[in-house]
Amino acid sequence: MGYRVGVDIGGTFTDLALLDEGSGTLHWHKVLTTPRAPAEGALEGLRALCARVGGRLADITTLIHATTLVTNAIIERKGARTALLTTEGFRDILEMGREQRYDIYDLFLRYPEPLVPRRWRIGVPERITRDGTVRRPLDVEAVRRAVRRLVAEGVESLAIVFLHAYRNPAHERLAAAVVREEAPGIFLSLSSEVCPEIGEFERTSTTVCNAYVQPLVERYLRHLEEALAAGGFSGQLLMMLSNGTLASVETARRFPIRLLESGPAAGALAVGRIGVGAGRRHLVGFDMGGTTAKVCLVRDGRPHVTTQVEVARVHRFTPGSGLTVKTPVVDMMEIGAGGGSIARTDTMGLLQVGPQSAGADPGPACYGRGGTDATVTDACVVLGYFDPGAFLGGTMPLDAAAARAAVERLGRALGLDLVRTAWGIFAVVCESMAQAARLYLIERGQDPRHFALVALGGAGPAVAGRVARLLGMRQVLVPPASGVASAVGLLAAPAGFELGRSLAGELHRLDWLAVEQALREMEAEGRTLALAAGAREGAVHAERRAGMRYLGQFHDLEIPVPNPLPPDAAERLRSAFDNAYALQYGMALQGYPVQALNWRVLVAGPAPELDLAAALRARRRAAAACKGRRPIYLPVDTSAPGGQRPEGRFAEVPVYDRYELVPGTTLTGPAVIEEAEATTLLWTGDLLTVDPHYNLVIEPAVAAGVKDADTGPRGSAASVASRERKGGSA
Repeated sequence: MGYRVGVDIGGTFTDLALLDEGSGTLHWHKVLTTPRAPAEGALEGLRALCARVGGRLADITTLIHATTLVTNAIIERKGARTALLTTEGFRDILEMGREQRYDIYDLFLRYPEPLVPRRWRIGVPERITRDGTVRRPLDVEAVRRAVRRLVAEGVESLAIVFLHAYRNPAHERLAAAVVREEAPGIFLSLSSEVCPEIGEFERTSTTVCNAYVQPLVERYLRHLEEALAAGGFSGQLLMMLSNGTLASVETARRFPIRLLESGPAAGALAVGRIGVGAGRRHLVGFDMGGTTAKVCLVRDGRPHVTTQVEVARVHRFTPGSGLTVKTPVVDMMEIGAGGGSIARTDTMGLLQVGPQSAGADPGPACYGRGGTDATVTDACVVLGYFDPGAFLGGTMPLDAAAARAAVERLGRALGLDLVRTAWGIFAVVCESMAQAARLYLIERGQDPRHFALVALGGAGPAVAGRVARLLGMRQVLVPPASGVASAVGLLAAPAGFELGRSLAGELHRLDWLAVEQALREMEAEGRTLALAAGAREGAVHAERRAGMRYLGQFHDLEIPVPNPLPPDAAERLRSAFDNAYALQYGMALQGYPVQALNWRVLVAGPAPELDLAAALRARRRAAAACKGRRPIYLPVDTSAPGGQRPEGRFAEVPVYDRYELVPGTTLTGPAVIEEAEATTLLWTGDLLTVDPHYNLVIEPAVAAGVKDADTGPRGSAASVASRERKGGSA
């Protein structure tokens, strides 16, 4: 038995979690990311974590990795010199898209520039019809000429996308053989392998994105493997995919676009696992790190997975303004708001926070690494929310003077004093996240008040209470290891792979034998990939789904498909679709023809077991839970009976050690709960209970019954600390 380790490289911090497979104990660690060479920071963190538990890299049996490399490469345009080989007459599909305007009133509408310049988009004579019939054979010599020209111009990677290749991939495969003969060193991405689904624009865009990042991911993985081997690692390296399953390194090399949202997907898995353990079915995951915050919806322990996502949007929250990628990905909204988000004045002279981030280098001013801009973390230091001497468990002291200086400079531009500027930064970032979360949920037909908020990430627990108040939520959960939740989520991910294929037609006209054959072929391929990622042969299972719509509609609904297909498949799927449509839209179009387009199969093994409560019990030192008191800024309490205070104030509040709070503990805010990787804030009147799984369950105060400052009908944090000192239960 050895160690199973998860490593999530974020924009500011790299999170690590280690599971000792012999004892079942869990350890975690957090280090600054090294942006110029992300693998270096990860390796440094790995060595430190292994040394902490008395082990070596050689003791790691399985290393699971999530990275933002793909997303950042596309956003920052740092991918390979990429070309597109397509059907003659269709080279402009990347710019034509769906010929829809995402804002019909904007006369100066902008779209992201295609990843492939027009001179490297080459059409060759060939044509396959929509039923897979070859109408015009591929002009092999035209392919040769195109490849020779592209190689001469320094192209590193080539996407091959022919019309209707999802139905018949013969021409793409023939072209690929010619390319490998002419230019064996060039990277290749075929649409019939990357995205064999109907939708010419989406298929082309996805394949191009895959080709664009493939050389970069290849170099990164090769460097990581070499560095790990040099350190003595000889175990299995796995990669987290965007849909929450694990794949082998070879699979990641073939389909790097599947890594697009690997880190956030791990956080969403953690939310699902927490919900199952806590007995809660409907949760909203809120993962706020140093650079961004992510919001996701989790039902029945599973985050919703969508089949399409946009990246590098011109307008961050505007659908249609980004590059379309059709790949299975956890459905979430990403907000440019994190601990490192920079605060500045906008063109109107008003306070704006994010989306730009100070990142890890130079980082916030308080990091003492050369940063001078005021950030959310700097504001939290000024307001007393973060203890400069306890950040990352005291291993990374913060420069409080630098934080004050940065916030004061911004305050002069705004005409505000130090404290009001700091509170403005904190309040604005909370409002921005609440607004984005509200939009995300309402667009999916959900009322935020019906969900509990799960706070993750290094900054999430600090702001979650206020965000929940703004959303009208009644409960916040802060799980153990919340500051490194994505790394912990990696350890709970199953090995697996999802495949999709188009076989379109009205339900009563489909060739169901062909559908069953396609589903079985996908299941066989998925099983091979799942086994390569470490799944056990007897434990692999397959889930089937179909994308369906009423004939003539634009959007699909995904419906579970029986395995195997029953004789009355058309009737059963029709009934299931009508029910799902009525649940989503309030009505069903009875008798209207239903069309199936895409068929999907998810093949996965079982999710590993994790006991976070045991990990927290192991960290207890049997010390006093209350570490002391310190002043923090308390804002105007608009919910207090008798009217609101004229202004906020600093007040001394108790500070608790998260690791010493045992199940059954209750606290009433205001208070601060500290752990090495995160800080949880309790506001005036908030009630906190530690559940049997060591989750901090917070009920934000509501207008009824909330008293001012340190007192309240449910008992104050000060009185709890007093009872604890006298030997009573806190």
